[in-house]
Amino acid sequence: QFTRESIAAGEIPLWSPNLFAGSPFLANGQNSTYYPFSILFWLLPLAKAYGWFTLSQLWLAGALAYLFARVLGLRRGSAFLVGLVYQGNGFMLVSAAVFPMIIAAVVWLPLLLAAVERLVQAGLGQGRPGLTFPWLVTGAIGLGCLTLAGHPEILYYTLLVMAAYAGWRWLILGWSLWRERAWGRLIQPPAWLLALVVLGLMLGAIQFIPFYEVGQVNFREGANSLAEIRGWGFPERRILTLLLPDFFGNPSHHSYYDLFSGDRVPFTTNLAGQVNPHGAFSSNWGIKNYVEGGIYLGILPLLLAGLALWQMAVGTLARRTGRLTHLLTHPGSFFTLLSFFSLAFIFGTPLYAILYYGLPFINQLHSPFRWVFPLSLCVAVLAGYGAEQLAEGGLNKRLGALGMAIGLGGGALLLVGLLLTWLLFDAVEPTLTRLFLGLAQAQDAFPSAAAFFSYQASNGLILGLVLLGCGVVFWAARRHWRWPVPHLLAAALVIADLAIIGHGFNAATDPALLDFKPEMVSWLEENANGWRITSFDPKGAKRFNANAGWLYGLEDIRGYDSVILRQYTDYMGAIEPQNELLFNRIQGLADWNAINSPLVDLLGVKYIITQETLELPKLALAWEGEGVRIYENLAVMPRAYTIARTATAPVADFQEAVAQYDPRQYVLVEATAGTATATDVQSGQPQPAEVLARGNIELIALAEIAEPSWLILNDTYAPGWRVFVRPVDTAGEPLADEQELPITLVNGNFRGVQLNDSGRYEVRFRYSPTSFLVGGLTSLMGAVILLLGMIVWLWRRFF
Repeated sequence: QFTRESIAAGEIPLWSPNLFAGSPFLANGQNSTYYPFSILFWLLPLAKAYGWFTLSQLWLAGALAYLFARVLGLRRGSAFLVGLVYQGNGFMLVSAAVFPMIIAAVVWLPLLLAAVERLVQAGLGQGRPGLTFPWLVTGAIGLGCLTLAGHPEILYYTLLVMAAYAGWRWLILGWSLWRERAWGRLIQPPAWLLALVVLGLMLGAIQFIPFYEVGQVNFREGANSLAEIRGWGFPERRILTLLLPDFFGNPSHHSYYDLFSGDRVPFTTNLAGQVNPHGAFSSNWGIKNYVEGGIYLGILPLLLAGLALWQMAVGTLARRTGRLTHLLTHPGSFFTLLSFFSLAFIFGTPLYAILYYGLPFINQLHSPFRWVFPLSLCVAVLAGYGAEQLAEGGLNKRLGALGMAIGLGGGALLLVGLLLTWLLFDAVEPTLTRLFLGLAQAQDAFPSAAAFFSYQASNGLILGLVLLGCGVVFWAARRHWRWPVPHLLAAALVIADLAIIGHGFNAATDPALLDFKPEMVSWLEENANGWRITSFDPKGAKRFNANAGWLYGLEDIRGYDSVILRQYTDYMGAIEPQNELLFNRIQGLADWNAINSPLVDLLGVKYIITQETLELPKLALAWEGEGVRIYENLAVMPRAYTIARTATAPVADFQEAVAQYDPRQYVLVEATAGTATATDVQSGQPQPAEVLARGNIELIALAEIAEPSWLILNDTYAPGWRVFVRPVDTAGEPLADEQELPITLVNGNFRGVQLNDSGRYEVRFRYSPTSFLVGGLTSLMGAVILLLGMIVWLWRRFF
């Protein structure tokens, strides 16, 4: 919505004034503005665009995984299964509900690995050399799209997986050339792959280069230790969700079927008679955030992946010579190894130190659990290799019997066990109660052991039925059919399994709710124009939560984003500790003393939303209703003001300096060689400056001074802001040409410019980062190179 409104107003949405007292927008990336499929948000109403965008990405994930499987030589039925698993796995489905930019990024991994495979083969003389350049172009476009999706973490992990796969295949497939020292041939794959990466990143440079610039001043740099990051991985018992994805509850489950009353019972209160602290009126009991913990891949894919591993091991051991070579040349060996490391990273094992200490910038990433997406592709590919054994005559009789035993036997045992537990519940209730009370946090969601059993019985029922289905698939694989019945049954079972688990999580609601406007918002729209808002939440209520005001064009000092300027988090930390930075959030005010901070006044906060009754001299009740109160800050500073240059105080540490200098009466700048000392400083009286025009990327102010002064704009400073000044007469007519002057970071966060001579000045602040221009030109160059290259290739091939 913000992007559409900005373009309609004739502005490039480079900057958003709505969060963090102003922040970069396009450079942050996760808006996916440049991503090709985001055109759906331009063509369709927003409420419909999200659904169609998600559908397009899930389809793309399946199609590209199918393509990769075919490149690896799998049959169509097996490749189709690979596509189903990759597009329907738990990570993909839960991410689709919350993070469109994540699924937009992860869908490209199969295509990129397919391009790597073809380029390595062609470079070593083992593929079809005539198609080398088209594969280069295809891979570069895929990498460019991934970059434009705007999730740098996924880009980083994808490049790592690409590099590992390329190195593996290059060493293995080119082993004979290594022995022959055929350096000319060996150098070709790295050259092609380097070209792919360079051209792909060039295509995405319009996103990547600006992000790199803001990333240098992001609050995350060096913020967390290895132990902390490992702590954000999966707890060990989360491994259960590979079989029972909802064992630890589901935030979209608001009721359960009571096996003892036969009623559908809503979740209301827990064992302690209180609301579930991990998600009110839901079954979620807090063992890892459900979206971050989505790892379910289906039961049959796990069994087929195990079958593939068994076949690789047996095939290797059956050979008298060349066992290691046979094992390593099988593409499945790479995905087996990658699965191991992905699981090690996901669960925060000490092996994560390989990434933490071995790679640059990774200390900014808080999410080892995101390695679920490489794991998902690995299991999908291995399941595809296992599905090859389902073809006519391919499945060993003993393995088929074992598969039937696991499926039919395991499913039957589980279902019978659930039935007996239900029938004999009175006898086993003490044991189940001890189990229930011994599971940490289970009591937070369920009121009794009986309720816990009823909920888990439905999970067990699904698992039991899916296991029976797996048994049927293995039974069918032992029979002779005219049609590929085993593959069809396998595909149907995977679809049913993943659909049952994912059903209901991506909730639908009436888009008309977006048109509803609370009375409080209407009042703020009328009164807060040009001013900022925040909330006071000493009890954590989070009324009118961060980012909510953006929907209505309100400007806030709070916000949620993965990129927050470090200077701003430091500034807010000088007001009170920022306890929600771990969740990429600048919180509302929580400490009573924070309300009186001059730093809040300097931010232009005129209105404070709260449920509390505030009796402070600087506050006046301005509006009350809908369960909240809005207080007006009578001490708020103007958006723009002038102050004498004699009030300049060079300081080494802003947070220490504000204890000595009131930033409303001084201009605190970073101390550098040659600046005035503290003894030269005199307090000044700020004079309001008129704001003549205000947009997202440009603001024009009128300043009138009688002595050398600062013009200070209480908007967040960032690299890329420029300032242009021209003198004007009393009628506003220019007396000279506009001149660019240096812009300075002042008072810890804001923009300042020095005006040397007395008079009236029109001062224009404009956000025009060089990184945007460089990135745009680089992307254009990359597109031109690929286009010209394809024209030359087509000419040489067909003419």
